[in-house]
Amino acid sequence: MKPIDKVWAQRQVPYAFVWRQQYVSIVRVLDYWRDVGEWWRDEPELWFWRIQGQESGVYELACNPQTHQWWMYHVYD
Repeated sequence: MKPIDKVWAQRQVPYAFVWRQQYVSIVRVLDYWRDVGEWWRDEPELWFWRIQGQESGVYELACNPQTHQWWMYHVYD
């Protein structure tokens, strides 16, 4: 996972972000899930969103809800 430069979110639901110096407006959330990770190793819970960008592209974003740190989990071509 790679850190995302900037994410705009309302109630922890993303609606735009900057990826590789490009502003991406989110037009639709395609899926959402939570992963508790390896809790026995004190890994944090992560929240995931599969989203569709306005221009094109489908992305999977991950967020640590405790720290509000965001990552790019996957980019679909």
